[in-house]
Parts: sequence; structure tokens; C-alpha cells
Amino acid sequence: MRKITSLFLALLLLCGMGLPALADEVTIAASVPDSHTITVSADVAEVFCNGQPGSRFTVGRLSEPTLLIRAESGRRITQICANGQDITDLVKGGYYTLPPVYEDVVLTVATEDEPAMQDRTFVLLGTVRRDGQPVADVTVELRSRLKTNATDEDGRFSFSDVVCGKHSLTALENGKIVGYLELLLTEGSTADIFLSNGVCTVTANRDEPGVHLTLNLAADGTMGITDVTGVPSEDNPGENNPGEDNPGENDPSKDNPGENNPSEDNPPGNNPDNGNSNGDNSDDEDASSIPKTGDTTTPLFWLVLMIVGSVGFAAMIFAYGRKGKTEE
Repeated sequence: MRKITSLFLALLLLCGMGLPALADEVTIAASVPDSHTITVSADVAEVFCNGQPGSRFTVGRLSEPTLLIRAESGRRITQICANGQDITDLVKGGYYTLPPVYEDVVLTVATEDEPAMQDRTFVLLGTVRRDGQPVADVTVELRSRLKTNATDEDGRFSFSDVVCGKHSLTALENGKIVGYLELLLTEGSTADIFLSNGVCTVTANRDEPGVHLTLNLAADGTMGITDVTGVPSEDNPGENNPGEDNPGENDPSKDNPGENNPSEDNPPGNNPDNGNSNGDNSDDEDASSIPKTGDTTTPLFWLVLMIVGSVGFAAMIFAYGRKGKTEE
């Protein structure tokens, strides 16, 4: 019995020593993908991944892509799900950053008609900046009723007749989204801004025609409002009144003094039509001393006078000479 037990223990020992050798020769094959796919199913909405629109995106494994989810004009988002999980409340201002992706993702977006907006409208002006400098040639889209405008060299854009309610602003450069924000336009006693859950509530002064927004484009592709000011009625003074923009524009006597006043362009004495309009007879008094063109009477008078004087002077000299000879 003791021999059998010893033999059994020796056999177990040999098996135990051989297991590590066998384990070294076993290879466990496992395939881990380098990327995963995000598939979008959207009802009248658009989804952008890292600024690019589409319905199917390929992202790196364990990456954290940022999605922009935007309803089409006249619609609003009611629910967003990722692989069946409701993430609607996690979307802030249209943006959602996925947690590290370790599997394929199916994103579904449901929308409904946007409710009717208020009748009150405002002018929406704005300036787009990046790193404190104005950005030109940026296409700005205003929704829910689509309006577009391109920024000028000073980064300015404008929209008229913007109704109170929820809107979105999208900034695009060369067709790529470089900024997006959602805003709620309301009216109040002063121009103001308030940020809540990624949505900017912009209040316009009800006594003013509109508001001006200063928008900043961030490096991560987002856009924010850094300043809100009112647009007073006299923001463009004299726009339709040339007399205020250009004083004297319609008054020739101010732009060109004397232009329609001959008495100023041509001082008295140079205008034969009005030279004596004030009863001034100075021209008649000086007629004998300042001959006029074509006047022949006065020069003839002076010629005769000079001849008579010369003859008289010669006669006096002749008479004086004879008197001297007589005395001798």
C-alpha cells in the first residue's frame, strides 16, 4: 500500500512539472479592432463628427469623439439614444462627447415640429472673432427658419426680422463647421445673456430694434458669446437723411459759397448787369479817367487838348524869344 501511494504521488509530481511546459506552447488568439463605427439614424436632423457631416463615421478604438447633433429648420430634437440608451439630457447646446469607444455605436435622433414662435421680431447683428481678431468670409447660418449671411472684412454679419424663440447659429469656413451654438431669443428691459445647459438665453431690450452679439471661435470647434449689447434706434444716425450725413449736400450756398449767387462770384464792377444795382455811380464818375473798350470820344478829346496845349506852349516860347531880341 505504501508503495502504491508513493507511486501515485510521484506521478502527480511529474504531471505538475509538465504543465508549465505545456502552457508555454499554448497560444490564445484574440482579435481586437483598431476602430469602431458610429451609425446614425436621424429623423430630419444632421449629425457631425469632428466637424464633418454624415450618417456613418469611423473612429479609433477608445477614442472620445465629439458629436454635434442639429435639427433641421422648423424642427426640434425630442430624444437622442446611443445603443438604446437615452442620452438626451447629456447633450449640451447640441454637443455630446462619447465616452471611450470600445464597440460599434448606433445613434438615433428623433425630432418634432418646432412650436410657433412669438410675433415680436428683432434685428440680430454680430461680429465673429478668433483669438481676438475679426474673421472674414465666414458663413453664418441662423435657424430655425434658415437665414445665411457671410461676414465682411470686419467679421460682421446681420439678420433682420428674427422672431423671439429658440434658434441656432452655425459658423462655417470652406464648408466645414467651425462653431455652433443654440440660443433662446427673448425680450426684456435690458440686453443681457444667460447660459444654462449649453443654451444661451439672449434678452433684447424691448425698446430697441435689436441686439449685437460678439462670437468667439474656439480651437476645439465650439463657439461662444462673449458680449451682448443693444442696438439703439440711432445706431445709424442720418442713414436716410443726406442733409445730416453730408451737411450742405442739398444746399449749394453751403457747399460752394457764391455758386448760385452772382454777387459773390463776381464782385460789383465786373458784372455789367448789376454794376449799378445799388445806385453806385462810381463808374460814371471815373469814365473820363478809365476809358472803356470801344470808347472813342474821350481819347479824341485828350488828343485835341494835347495839340492845343503844345501849340500854345510853342507860341509862348516864340513870343518870349521875340521880346528878348527887341530889348537888345
